[in-house]
Amino acid sequence: MQYQPTLGQINYAPSEVAQQRVDPDQAMRGNQGASELLGQLNRAQWNDWLNRFSPYVDELADVAQDNNAPGLAATNASNAVGLAYDSSQLGLDQQRQSYGVTQTPQQKAAEERRTNIERSASMVSAGNEARISAQDRQDAILAGGMGLSNIPDQVMNQ
Repeated sequence: MQYQPTLGQINYAPSEVAQQRVDPDQAMRGNQGASELLGQLNRAQWNDWLNRFSPYVDELADVAQDNNAPGLAATNASNAVGLAYDSSQLGLDQQRQSYGVTQTPQQKAAEERRTNIERSASMVSAGNEARISAQDRQDAILAGGMGLSNIPDQVMNQ
């Protein structure tokens, strides 16, 4: 399973974000005009918040409570580092071939040992860092330090 960002993928039906019209002249009509207008404005604001921001709050709650997120992040980071090492080794082998350089079996074995140790250490380190980062992100969401204000502008202003 590959990481997929979720907050930028919430789509609204046009009817959910349609603006509710309120007549400001209503404030001057009758004894309760201003009171009724204030009630309509409050209801319109509440409905707007429910339609626009509530899906993001729900999605943040899901992200914060996903027990698999840290493990998935660690796996993805570890795999990415492994692929980077594989690509690097392939490039190095191609470069040697283009220059006509061949290694002795002892040189090849020594390089493979060194590369495998570096690769394993880097994969473990990347996995641990990603796991810690995912757990920190979940903790920040639960603590309120990573709410709707931390979502990039282009996501919120759709």
